[in-house]
Amino acid sequence: MPRVNALLEALGLAVCEKAARALTGGAKFCDALLDVAKATLFHVNKALPPEELRQALADTAALARADLTARLDQLIDALARARPLPYRAELREYLALFPSCARRFLARPSDPTGKSIPETATFTKPEDLLPFLPPRRPHLHATPHGLDGWQLTEPISFGEVDETWRATDPEQPGVVAALTFVVDDEARKAVAERQQLFHDVFGLTDASGILPLRSVYLETDPPAFDAPYLSGYDLASLMWDWKWRYDAAKPEAALKVMKRLCEIVAQAHAKGVVHRDLKPANVRLHPTEGGKFTIWVANFGWGQIASARALQLSKGTTPRGEQLRLALRGAHTALYASPQQTKKEAPDPRDDVHALGVIWYQLLRRDPHAAAPVGTEWAEEFAAAGVTDSQARLLSACLSTRPDKRPEDAARLGEFLEGVAVAPASDGTDGSKLIPLKGPASGPASGWGDGGPLSGGPRSTGPLSGKMAAAARASAAPRSGKIGARMAIAASAAAAGTGHGGLPLLVNNTAGLTFALIPPGTFEMGTDTGETDRREHEGPRHTVAISKPFYLGVFPVTQEEYEKVTGANPSAFTREHGGGPDHPVERVPWADAVAFCEQLTSLPEERMHNRVYRLPTEAEWEYACRAGTATAFSFGDKLTPTDAHFAAAGVYGKSGGEGRTHAVGGGKNPFGLYDMHGNVQEWCADWYDEYAYFDSLAKDPHGPAAGTLKVVRGGCWSMFGNDCRSAARRGHAPGSPGNTVGFRVVLVAG
Repeated sequence: MPRVNALLEALGLAVCEKAARALTGGAKFCDALLDVAKATLFHVNKALPPEELRQALADTAALARADLTARLDQLIDALARARPLPYRAELREYLALFPSCARRFLARPSDPTGKSIPETATFTKPEDLLPFLPPRRPHLHATPHGLDGWQLTEPISFGEVDETWRATDPEQPGVVAALTFVVDDEARKAVAERQQLFHDVFGLTDASGILPLRSVYLETDPPAFDAPYLSGYDLASLMWDWKWRYDAAKPEAALKVMKRLCEIVAQAHAKGVVHRDLKPANVRLHPTEGGKFTIWVANFGWGQIASARALQLSKGTTPRGEQLRLALRGAHTALYASPQQTKKEAPDPRDDVHALGVIWYQLLRRDPHAAAPVGTEWAEEFAAAGVTDSQARLLSACLSTRPDKRPEDAARLGEFLEGVAVAPASDGTDGSKLIPLKGPASGPASGWGDGGPLSGGPRSTGPLSGKMAAAARASAAPRSGKIGARMAIAASAAAAGTGHGGLPLLVNNTAGLTFALIPPGTFEMGTDTGETDRREHEGPRHTVAISKPFYLGVFPVTQEEYEKVTGANPSAFTREHGGGPDHPVERVPWADAVAFCEQLTSLPEERMHNRVYRLPTEAEWEYACRAGTATAFSFGDKLTPTDAHFAAAGVYGKSGGEGRTHAVGGGKNPFGLYDMHGNVQEWCADWYDEYAYFDSLAKDPHGPAAGTLKVVRGGCWSMFGNDCRSAARRGHAPGSPGNTVGFRVVLVAG
């Protein structure tokens, strides 16, 4: 299968180029993960036609272990001949994880084996490839001492603060465990301090649909949790399956899932246990006979500790690539955390209700990385598919920022779900039949523990020191697009901290736009004669002071955001023409961009916050683009296709081969702004004058008083790199934007 070889080689090259230090522990792999995805896509597109990448991924997911070993031997040898490879063993270990990681992402109701890819899945952007990639090498390379005979066989998943392994016991063939190891130092401390929490969770062992915690190994290094291994897939995989197979929401099917989830979580709430990390990755689906499956909720107890640490890390430590990966896998805690949880208030069942509301919305959206909606307009989109007013009101109540507005616990939410009106879908189908759930049993599964949660075993002294008795696990049944980058950024805004003058570093507005704080400062605007490819109207270089802080859109305004505010989408590159809601809006005249800002300002929720929006001045735009740098680009003096979406290598439209816009989220600069180079040119407030810099104000310049052209900045998908430089400027007819011009918005600070 030459396709597989080409894909493995592309990933190997990408890791060598972008993550060599991370392989050997010199840096965190998650910091380089998105760059690895970009570079892999770049290399594989050179080696394979676009239509073959899908099959290459499917073939890789289906690789047998022996076949993979032989291919890696050949690949590593070839790479070593082309370059020094001091991290040969580490690279091999990482690449060996690729097929199983891809297989787990692809496992879903329509293919539980995870060895096929639907034809509707696309792979044109790095984030499309991201969930297939291993996020790092394992922390563990051998079975730790003190696990009562468990032997690690293969890694299952990698979290921010943990990793989970499949484990077997040679003395008891056929018995399989899922051991979760706490690999974060702060989380380890919390585990040691929260032993009562785990005693409470042991009381849930017989609860239907709760994956039982069987033992906690406090003395091992690192500490570990023992739960039964559950074959199948998670709720995120169900969402992806629906997204790939269906064109519209399935409210009845979503209701069926939600009712079962409420039944499961209500049992924990009744015993005073709050999960606090409910998310699709912690909801497991186990296939049974007749095409049915059972639903199980995992990580009660550990979820409280893991989520607290994950929210801490999301304040700045978790890089964008890792946030994207987690969101795509339904594992990004910040998307589900209630405001009270983010503020570190005491656990409350209504935290879980909030998370369940987000999951419900994601089931409707068929998208495990969708952020909770703002306002009530979202319901109109789903009305035709059968979401009734009572369903929409209940979902909105779950998502309320005020806990007293939410149902008091999962049991109460379940009662409300039973009472909501259900409307038939517009196509007349019964959506509930998409969910062939097996009825809940009285316990987790037959034979899952006749000794009880505290029975211990001949080699243990209780559940907090070792594994449960052999009898308790002898028959442990059941045995074994695309994120928008903006969603992940928006999800972390509430916890992003403060900057200049105590102002928040990130602000989400009620229309869904996210803004980054730009502090005041001075910079050298324009270019001098020494910059390659400069143009005369970029000079003379001169010192400019930006005297006040302001907020600038983290991304260019997207088609979805523009349509949400204005009710229209003028873009050429809509979903039907190779773009989509997360692509920048284009073909917006300058006056309409100004009108968008005015409409945004006039929204009732924005007036309540006294927020004012406008276009950036040309000086503000360049200051924000440079972000403290003095090089041609905010990334340095060269621009590559992994940094921005532009006409690379002197070939029109070559970047990604699309010849069109790209989903927002490319190239993050030091101020945290994306797509400042390429994708679409961006309107500024100023009139254009090629001699403007000769008599420009030194402080907060606003450009000429009049003119015939308006300034556009940043370059675009059809322009070469020299036109995407930080100082590159152009004049454009304000009434004729074309498909290369969009804009981003300033939020006036204070």
